[in-house]
Amino acid sequence: MQRTATQTTPIQAGPGPSDVRPYRERLLRIDDVCFMTGLGRSTIYAKVKAADFPGPVQLHGASVAWRETEVDAWIAARPAVGATPPAPAAPPTRPAKPGRAPRPARAAAMGAI
Repeated sequence: MQRTATQTTPIQAGPGPSDVRPYRERLLRIDDVCFMTGLGRSTIYAKVKAADFPGPVQLHGASVAWRETEVDAWIAARPAVGATPPAPAAPPTRPAKPGRAPRPARAAAMGAI
């Protein structure tokens, strides 16, 4: 018996033939969104309110979920850690008190190399 490769039929997303997707859109509940993003519930809802995070879709009554592709796109848009390091800050300097000479640096005062 010879095996043949099976073809998957794309799922149509909308009424037009140009809206064909090769996968099914998943809807994520809040616990899954928290797990994927590392954010807490209140942070996610605060970001939705501030339009800094994709909004949920209404499922039924008070039940909502987020589109997985929108959450993935939000995660991908986050800057990578260390991608652009901030400019190093200059050490703070204290003004000398009137009538006194400025203090020498601690390492120089202790005879360090």
